[in-house]
This record gives sequence, structure tokens and C-alpha cells, in this order.
Amino acid sequence: MKFKYILLAAVFFCGIAESATFTPTFTVDYNTCGNNPVVSDSSVTFGSGSTCYAGRVVSNQGYKNITQITATIDLSKLSQNYVNASLYMISNPVNPNTQPKGANYCDAGGNNTQWNCREIDIIETNGNKVTQTTLHLGNGGSSAPQRFEYSFAATANNSCFNYATMLTSPTDTNGLHSMVGIIDMSQPFNMITTFTYGTTPRMVTVYSQSGNSVTVYDSGVGTGAEGSGTVDMSDLITSMANGYWLELSFWQGYSPAGPGSAPWWNNSCSWGSLCNTQSSYYGVSNIVITADGAVSRSLKKLKKKYSNIHLKE
Repeated sequence: MKFKYILLAAVFFCGIAESATFTPTFTVDYNTCGNNPVVSDSSVTFGSGSTCYAGRVVSNQGYKNITQITATIDLSKLSQNYVNASLYMISNPVNPNTQPKGANYCDAGGNNTQWNCREIDIIETNGNKVTQTTLHLGNGGSSAPQRFEYSFAATANNSCFNYATMLTSPTDTNGLHSMVGIIDMSQPFNMITTFTYGTTPRMVTVYSQSGNSVTVYDSGVGTGAEGSGTVDMSDLITSMANGYWLELSFWQGYSPAGPGSAPWWNNSCSWGSLCNTQSSYYGVSNIVITADGAVSRSLKKLKKKYSNIHLKE
């Protein structure tokens, strides 16, 4: 019987694991506004025409020991306040080979907390005004240690934000960053996230556009924005060995507001409408992942998929 499963696994992996560069494809997990997000190869758009198609998609494979993720992110249409365009990754230490979708979905925010899933938020947004990048590592579900950093764009220069405070808040080490004059939110920008391991694991996220770039997250500099905890970076090594699945979502309920003692979002404006017909949605394209390999699916699923193959036990 074991020999049969080994052969099934070999059939599944044939021709896939040779390259360290992957172009992920995605499956829709759910939709919020009545229509599924639009998936085309490694591109996902959460709307079409003037109508938003909010929801979540998940990669069809997980990836082990990721060293780099690149993507083109388009927030140009995201005029609404307090809507969250999220690109993140999930690692399930209990069920690493199970696609985090439907009843098997988990994260660090309170979904299936018994699994203590790790979460890496590459980007979360407050419309196209503020972004946040976060490492959630360790046990504890929503109480697990997290380290986050905030960034803001010129689009936050309105009555909904404390823009004058924002302009003077960033320093070299306090986890606050300005994208003003670097990233024009009316145009797509490129994102690159790198992971290094060894004795000092590190995660760095950089946005670039038209030859200009800004670092919006660096776990090796400072201790993160106010409210961050101390994360055990060795857990990054462990969880990366288990593998991470890529998730993209467009949702409402949390959006980055800046540091608690001097918030950027001033609560003078109402939240925008997630399900809208004002062309307010976002898209991600050209996603490429560099990793040691892909996460295998469970043998039970392999057996079901290749049930028409009869092997001698």
C-alpha cells in the first residue's frame, strides 16, 4: 500500500519540482458581493467594469522555503476608505499539505485557532492611503506575537487622516514610512518581498515605481511600529519548511489606522462601501514566487484524483 501512494505522489509531481521559480494559480474560496473575483493565471482582480467582486482566493499550491515574492499591485481604483486589499500567506503547522480554504481555512486572526496557523501579511490597506505589513509567528492564534509596520501615501492628504502628523512621524527605526513622492497610487507599483534565513532570519518588503523605491518593512531594523511584539524569527524558518499558501482577499472589518498613540486615521469619515458600483476595487498581477519547492497535497487527495490509475499493491 505504501508503495502505491509513493507512485501516486510521483505521478503528481512529475515535471513540477525542477524549477525554483513558480507562477502561482488560484482558486476562489468565497465571494462577498455576488460575483467571484476574476482569476486569470497569476493575476487576480476583485471587480470588473464598475462593479466590485470582493472575496478571497487561495493558491493551488503551497511553497517551501520562499526566498522572494514579486508582484504588480494596482490600488489606483481603491478610492473607498477602510477597505482592505490583502496579499498574505498562511502556514498550517498541523495540516501543512491542506489548502487553507473553506472549512480548512485558518489564519492568525481567530480562524481555526487550534491549529496555531502562521500568517505573513505582505500588504493590507486602508483604501489606497495606508498600508501595513505584518509577521504573525508563534503559537496563540490571535494572541500570537506579531511585528508590523505602517506606510502612507499622498492620497491620505484629506480630512479623514491626520496628514500633518503623518508627514513628521517616520524615523529610521520606528516602523513608520512615507511613500509620498515615491509611489503614485494612481498607477500600479511593483512589490518585492525577500526572505533570508541562516542565523539571522529576515523579511524585507520594498515598493518600487518609475525607478524609485521605498522600504515599507524590514524585520532587521528597529522593533516595528508601536504595539508590535517580539517575534521569534526561528519560527519563520520552521514555518517556511512546512510551506506557505498564498491568499488574496478584498474585505472589510480591519484596516491599518497607524500608531495607537498618534493615529493616522482620525475617525471623522465613514467607512466606504465594500460592495460598490463605483469601480472601487483592486488587482494584483505578475505574481512570481522563488522557493525550494511546492507543498505536496495530502496522499488522500492524490488517491482520489488518480483513482482511475490501478497500481498493484
